[in-house]
Amino acid sequence: MTAVFRVLLVCHASCTMGLGHLSRLLSVAQELRKSGAAEPEFLIFGEYIEKNELAGFNTVFIPLLNDFVEAIKDRVQIGLAPSVVIFDLYPKHEIVGVKKMLLWIKSRNIHLVGVESFFEYCDLLDVAWVSSFSFDSSMYSDSTDRVKFGWDSYLIQKRLPSQEWTKGKRILILTGGGDVTHLGNSLPTLLDGSLDKNTEVHWVRGPFAGAPSLPDKTRLNWRVHYAPTQLDELIVESNYVLTVFGVSFFEVLQYGIPSVVFSPYGDKDSQELKALSDEKVAMVAENDMNAVAQVVALMKNDHLAKALSEKALENLSINGARRLSDAILSLEKV
Repeated sequence: MTAVFRVLLVCHASCTMGLGHLSRLLSVAQELRKSGAAEPEFLIFGEYIEKNELAGFNTVFIPLLNDFVEAIKDRVQIGLAPSVVIFDLYPKHEIVGVKKMLLWIKSRNIHLVGVESFFEYCDLLDVAWVSSFSFDSSMYSDSTDRVKFGWDSYLIQKRLPSQEWTKGKRILILTGGGDVTHLGNSLPTLLDGSLDKNTEVHWVRGPFAGAPSLPDKTRLNWRVHYAPTQLDELIVESNYVLTVFGVSFFEVLQYGIPSVVFSPYGDKDSQELKALSDEKVAMVAENDMNAVAQVVALMKNDHLAKALSEKALENLSINGARRLSDAILSLEKV
């Protein structure tokens, strides 16, 4: 089938904004391409980044200082001429003239999808997608058919099959693509002084992150992976994971690896983490020190680790990226 249904995916990506927005849209783009019925293209605001998964897509990088609205209009009017525009944007980056831009796009009979973006203009969106198991949709009671959320809403790629969890001494540490709170300066010392001396620590250094500050004399067996192409192999080879809250956390959950998660970003994620603790899919920590203490406890409690693994696999059994891809393709018929 000739790909004629054109989809423009717009996101932010930088050392301060992280790579989560891009990762989510990449999962959707992969599913759209698999369908054979869509032609995805990326418009990325932020810093240029080498990412193998982008190689198969036409991609345009735009500096953050450029006018957002004008760049969108250029791609819509002169470039791709899309049937759908999907936005997944950094919430703290102010954009002037959003409503006029959305109305301008809609006037050209182009569908609009917001992935945790532009919900204040929900009446203009065809799909308002929330990558969250817990969301108060009461304020969107007049748009219930457009607002989508739940455990089947996470936009992540799963490249390997899940395996039954086994105990061991290998732990994976994920601090985000940019480690924006500089956990690499202090967390390695906390880990090295707390975990069993036979522990094998695999630290992932994101493409925008600095190198972790390892102790001069380490007790543990350390290995640092710089900007790995895919996390999947590192995840499935691990017995436990310590991670900051974000897209990577849910990438871990889909493989059922017992995890400890925390947010180093102040109160930004407090509401969702509170709800997450009730779901019993992972151990939720208050901060980095508490997270290390919880990892120590988890590695001594096989019964808890197995229970977390089974619950995570159960909750993330549905592919959210495929679900959103299907929703986008259905817009062609509207």
